[in-house]
Amino acid sequence: MSSPSLQLSAALVLTSFGIVFCSWGDTSATYKSCLGDCSRENCSQPSDLAVWREGQPVLDAIVGWTCKDDCGYVCMWKTADVLERRFNKVPQFHGRWPFIRLLGLQEPASVLFSVLNLLSHLFMVNWFIKLVPDTAPMYRVWFFYSLVSMNAWVWSTVFHARDTPLTEMLDYFCAFSTVLCSLLAFVLRAITAVQDLLPRAVIVVAFLGFYVNHVISMATVKFDYGYNMKVNVIVGGLNCVCWLVWFWIHRRTGDHVRKGTMAILALTLSVCLELVEFTPLLWSVDSHALWHLVTAPLPILWYQFAAGDCLLLINQAGPSKLPNSNLKKNI
Repeated sequence: MSSPSLQLSAALVLTSFGIVFCSWGDTSATYKSCLGDCSRENCSQPSDLAVWREGQPVLDAIVGWTCKDDCGYVCMWKTADVLERRFNKVPQFHGRWPFIRLLGLQEPASVLFSVLNLLSHLFMVNWFIKLVPDTAPMYRVWFFYSLVSMNAWVWSTVFHARDTPLTEMLDYFCAFSTVLCSLLAFVLRAITAVQDLLPRAVIVVAFLGFYVNHVISMATVKFDYGYNMKVNVIVGGLNCVCWLVWFWIHRRTGDHVRKGTMAILALTLSVCLELVEFTPLLWSVDSHALWHLVTAPLPILWYQFAAGDCLLLINQAGPSKLPNSNLKKNI
């Protein structure tokens, strides 16, 4: 979300891969036995549930943790301890490492860093709005892109706070919306010379139709991780390549192009963090959380590119249409 490259598509790919292939803690006999015993003893009778509710922390209740969820959390740590001593290796559960629940949050570090990304977008879009006149070409496109990105980071925060089928779908669908929206922004930027509104309308409707079809297919037919992976890789890869080629062609048009290039290259390098698996530091910070931390500053570069490009388009249309000749000094 921090820029129009492969960040979220790669996240979805690696997350999907992990869910399918990397969970052996939750399939172990130790975990299953512990979960069954805990559920029967604490969650099966109304009186037991009443006792559990009285002892549940307020923040856990607000987030929505259930008695069975708590059993899964307790059994996760018991199983991790047994399997680590037996195999000298920390197991994953349901595609993720064991994380300490903090303030009711399932993955506190990823929640914090998702919020940082959200705030980064919020700060920069506010900067963009103050700097770029709303009559500028591409102004509405970039403003819409910012709304899509911030929405995605909101649901990333919610998903990392508590993973449920609903929050998972919302995180995946909103993440993909940013990748697709970035590609749409590229296409609309590539045809800025076209004055007729009809081609633009057709392109927007086509992108929207593709997105709606993807969401409906995943939500109502089958939540196919493999299909979702392929779609994200194709769209994200095309998006990244298109922008890099465009930057190369327009490399002499201004310093803002260099900043856009740096944003994408930095984000591409940051993907390497997702390829490094390690046990979470302090049982809170894993490679995925670090990735979110690294991407948080990148909107600074990306919105500087977007603002610089908008002002350049105004300048090309005629100096009289540029409200303040000193604006470009701020890019």
